[in-house]
Amino acid sequence: MTFDKKLVVEAVNQLLDEIPVPGTSSSIMKSGVIQRVIAHEGEVTVVVQFPAGLTTHEGSISTRIEDELGTIEGVDKVTLLHRTETPGAAPEATSGAPGPGPSAVGAQEIPGVRHVIAVASGKGGVGKSTVAVNLALALTARGLRTGLLDADVYGPSTPKMLGIEDARPRATEKETIVPIEVHGLKTMSIGYLLEEDSPVIWRGPMVTGLLRQFLFQVEWGKLDYLVLDLPPGTGDAQLTLVQSIALAGAVIVTTPQDVALLDVQRGIQMFQRTNVPILGVIENMSGFECSSCGHITEIFRSGGGEDAAKRYSVPFLGKIPLEPATALSCDGGTPVMLSDPTGALGSVMTSASEQIVSLVAAS
Repeated sequence: MTFDKKLVVEAVNQLLDEIPVPGTSSSIMKSGVIQRVIAHEGEVTVVVQFPAGLTTHEGSISTRIEDELGTIEGVDKVTLLHRTETPGAAPEATSGAPGPGPSAVGAQEIPGVRHVIAVASGKGGVGKSTVAVNLALALTARGLRTGLLDADVYGPSTPKMLGIEDARPRATEKETIVPIEVHGLKTMSIGYLLEEDSPVIWRGPMVTGLLRQFLFQVEWGKLDYLVLDLPPGTGDAQLTLVQSIALAGAVIVTTPQDVALLDVQRGIQMFQRTNVPILGVIENMSGFECSSCGHITEIFRSGGGEDAAKRYSVPFLGKIPLEPATALSCDGGTPVMLSDPTGALGSVMTSASEQIVSLVAAS
């Protein structure tokens, strides 16, 4: 049987509207307990938030939701994500797919930062950092105040890509950190704190502690967007960031080959299950264009990133071909958005930034 997301969400909403709030004539749907419904391939995830007056009924209502939704044909698993109540926060609308909004339970906002976007990948070596740096610069080119946090602690590459490997951030008397500013960007990276070729040999708690410090103890000032270059994968560092801050959404970077697409699917599922909207998928290394004749050679299979986007019903933000100039620009410390903004990568980044801004503005 084909899993029809739309029909399943409709069935879920109907059942939720029939579950009463104990002691009242209202349903849990009308009471605002239900924040969001996400349906995908046999699994239904329901984001719930219990106001202070209903916390005593949280257990019984949660059990009722799981029991009722488990009766829907095609639903094999029901997952409830509980969000804590934030004073003054308005409840989110329920929909069949995640839309831009706060991320996980207990998520905090960074003072002065309007929107935080994560750039992620299911595996390393797909060009995630290249996309993060150039996307940040594309947002800056639109006149938006933008910051870039290199959260890839074990493989920091932002300083080299921006040509500021020798820069060192300054600490203040308030024990905060002043970010490095370059090309109109405010940036922070552990790479600024390390000696050349020094490895980061840290356990998970040390990494997550550092990342929280970079988020909340750096003087970002007033920013329209903060771009996070996440570590590859779906481990502790990624979950800490996703659960610590209110994300406007995530951009997934992949290459076309099957092994990368398997990992990107896991990445998409991680964000969806933690209530973070996917703003889009970018396919990197999609083909090699000969500079002499213009012929495009598919080094890997073609269209994998677009197929993944369609499968998960998320936007496809574009394909970036293999170009020697891109690697040379990154190694030379001049990102392509500065050296060739109308080229293949620059054009994709400009278009992607436009789509992202529209999606976030519509939230």
